[in-house]
Amino acid sequence: ETDKVSVESLHTTRIKEISYEGEEIFEEKPTVSQHLTELAQRVDFSESDKDEPASKKSTQKWPWEFTHSKLKQALTEVSVLSDLLEITQNHSSYVVLDPVADSQPTFVSPCYQYLVKKKALGVAAGILKAGTKSLSRTFSQSEFEFHKALSQMRTRWRLRRTPVGIVGDISYQSAGSIYSAVAFGVSKGERLTSNSPDGDIISVTIPRELRGRSETLVFLSDSPVREVESLDSYLQSSPFEDFRRHNRRFPPWETKLLAAQDILFNRELFMQLTREAYDQKAALQYEVFTDRINVPVGLKQWVSILHVREYEEKPKKNKESSRSAASSSSSSSSKTTVPPPHWGLVVALKQLLRDNHHQKTALVSPKPSTASFNEPPALRTAGVNTINERHLKDLDYNYNIFNRFISKAKHICNEKLFQEWLMDICGSCGDPVLRVKWVPDLLMASTVAHLHMSSQLPGGTHSSRLQEPPFQQTVEISLRVDTIRFHNKGPERLDITVNREKFVHHVRHQVLMYQMQLACRIASQHKWRVVQQHVCPLPSPALAKGPGFEKEACNVVMESADTSRNIDVLLEWGKVTVSYMQLVLPKDESVSEQVYEERGRGAAKDFTLDSQFGQTFHERFVSMLNTISSQQ
Repeated sequence: ETDKVSVESLHTTRIKEISYEGEEIFEEKPTVSQHLTELAQRVDFSESDKDEPASKKSTQKWPWEFTHSKLKQALTEVSVLSDLLEITQNHSSYVVLDPVADSQPTFVSPCYQYLVKKKALGVAAGILKAGTKSLSRTFSQSEFEFHKALSQMRTRWRLRRTPVGIVGDISYQSAGSIYSAVAFGVSKGERLTSNSPDGDIISVTIPRELRGRSETLVFLSDSPVREVESLDSYLQSSPFEDFRRHNRRFPPWETKLLAAQDILFNRELFMQLTREAYDQKAALQYEVFTDRINVPVGLKQWVSILHVREYEEKPKKNKESSRSAASSSSSSSSKTTVPPPHWGLVVALKQLLRDNHHQKTALVSPKPSTASFNEPPALRTAGVNTINERHLKDLDYNYNIFNRFISKAKHICNEKLFQEWLMDICGSCGDPVLRVKWVPDLLMASTVAHLHMSSQLPGGTHSSRLQEPPFQQTVEISLRVDTIRFHNKGPERLDITVNREKFVHHVRHQVLMYQMQLACRIASQHKWRVVQQHVCPLPSPALAKGPGFEKEACNVVMESADTSRNIDVLLEWGKVTVSYMQLVLPKDESVSEQVYEERGRGAAKDFTLDSQFGQTFHERFVSMLNTISSQQ
């Protein structure tokens, strides 16, 4: 009987550790470099064979040497394993075999689990109790309220702990302001220190120069404004008064911090305005002082920017207060009524500084880091994906507040004149009916007015007399800083300067063009053919009898379908003149042209389409065509 012996390769790694569960943990397989290092360490370079060269050494080996060595190692391991089993069975005092962990879950009683958990929780509780002994501290109710109020304060304000105490920051430095951090102190209030029920839990200490209140006011008036009486009289008319009343719901310490932030913001705003205005003072007629700036923006129109500062207690030496007192004393003899502030310009002025802050904080970090700051990758590339000219202009941000604000103020003044001129024209024009729809711009850079012209009266009498809908037309008029642009349906655009005469002329021209198109439309509906159309300054030669034509005039020449009647219509502002001619004799070839001109045409009849009550130009022109067509 033969026993089968399986020859298997031994483990190439060594056993590092055997756990209590019988799991063998082997060493990691060495890398190639580690294996070469281990082989190099086994080489003995001290031995040298000088007598016999290496080429003559015998390289012949027994062919079964490898198998023999492996079998010998396996026999050694088997003999060791058999000896170990014999010792464990006969001599258990020396070696004991632990059973292998069973993969099937064993039943554990609930009582045993409860005891184990109780012991584990007791150990953990003891560790926590021992750790809290060093941190044990008795907090009173007042300290608990103070720390609770501090946690709520941290949600709105930046606080940090210093060796002196708790310090906060009220500056706009994190939002992009050029001012450095301004600190305020935080301490316990009167409720905790003196047990006053009406006191506050937290008390803040603000620097003396930030106490009180401040506001930047903008006035549009006929003369420069150099002083104001008190800040309360202007804040009552402010649209932000409701918001200020809402701030009173805040605790007193937060109201102080908000007022201090307003003082910092207005100081930075006026400082930048003063610096930019003083740089341009040599070229323009500006009045630049430490507390006011007066700029002319039009004919007898001034923009006054005042920095009003009120202190809780009057400081001993203050340059601003001394100069404002000197200016008030000098101008007390010539006091004039000050108009209310323009709160729209106040908001626009403050928004310009906030946009500068946002532009500074919204910069994108460059990639790579050696590139210029806030430069997009498309600017550094070439080809199709490169940046275009429009995007390149958008990157050039203008940080100048003064010039942008003056342009907004000029637009407000021009907008007021623009509205007055347009409403005067609409009021003076009875036919056609003019309606204006305003489309304002929140940025105060442009104003758009849609001028609707209709042949229907406001009472709706047009639709009851005529079976056709009224003819309507819309002209878009946009106002920029110094330009008025007229947009028609086509691509035509007309730009004029802000001038009353030019503006009235072009609006009247649009109305006359509307009436001319309406006359051509009515003529085509009654089977009349339009022969000629003339626009001023080239009126019809037949009606140009003298220099009595106005600047705004349009002329339409039309004839009937049988060419027996001829109408020449002259459209002027507030007046419509019609010249009607009728052929008496048919044209004969035997009659000369001179005789035909003398005898062939009847006398021209000139009459005016007077505007009657309740009738539009549309109705009067239709009735005129019906009357002429009915004549034989």
